[in-house]
Amino acid sequence: MKVFTRIENLQQYPCIYMALGTFDGIHLGHQEIISRTVSQAKNENCISAVFTFSNHPLAVIDAERCPPLIITNQEKVDLIAGLGVDILFNIAFTPGFLQLTPERFVEMLVSNLNLKHVIVGENFTFGYRGAGTPSVLTTAGTKHGFTVDVVNMVGVKGIVVSSTAIRQLIADGAVKQASDLLGRPAAITGKIIKGDQRGRKLGFPTANLAIPAGLLVPADGVYAVYAIDEAGVKYKGVANIGNNPTFIRQTRRIEVHILDFDRSIYGQILKVQFIDRIRGEIAFASVEQLRQQMAADIEFARKRYFHC
Repeated sequence: MKVFTRIENLQQYPCIYMALGTFDGIHLGHQEIISRTVSQAKNENCISAVFTFSNHPLAVIDAERCPPLIITNQEKVDLIAGLGVDILFNIAFTPGFLQLTPERFVEMLVSNLNLKHVIVGENFTFGYRGAGTPSVLTTAGTKHGFTVDVVNMVGVKGIVVSSTAIRQLIADGAVKQASDLLGRPAAITGKIIKGDQRGRKLGFPTANLAIPAGLLVPADGVYAVYAIDEAGVKYKGVANIGNNPTFIRQTRRIEVHILDFDRSIYGQILKVQFIDRIRGEIAFASVEQLRQQMAADIEFARKRYFHC
């Protein structure tokens, strides 16, 4: 997949099918739009493309209302590539985009690309103050020579799939339900840093994950997880998210105990996939009570989720 960080003239491609959207989670709804673009482009021997933003538009429009990120920009690029897209326009949303009318936005695209077909979700908006809608885009397509396909929102188990719904589920600790809407496990990738080594002293060493700034983190508590190292090796584990109130620590962090694992991995990158929440965070009266609960949590995870 070729990645462009700005709009470039690609008139050498005579036929482009493009998906437009913020795609700020690459959830099942986004996957439907992008996969349909790829499939239709292949059927017509055309190039499949995605136009999206590398930052959330609200970070520029109204930073106070900007939601935390479900995935990092690099994860977004990797997920789109995994869907078989030929070209990705991963453009930084700037104040300049705020001033573009829907018509100017479309003109920006058609002056650089041979657009033949555009695919969007039914709640897609674009241009100044979000004045552009799928209907407006369809009218513009008639003028500029491309057709438009509008994809209905996807539902899973009675829930409409949306980034807003996924954020709320993750914030509530409902990572299993969030994963259903994402079409993959909710996950966080970060660098392993040195912690207080209290877990090791208690008999349960942990890998402490640095939480990337601006990234959505599940509610405090204990989770059954998979931990994937830089080599792609997948391990079973139990993670704690929170401030560890038993020790009155103020810094929120993710601590992962990898089952049947005892080697130093400081400085490495670890991906943590959240399977399910076991319990909320508890302040224990003693260190011994904490140790006993940790042992119980690990045993529960072994039997309930890993069958080992």
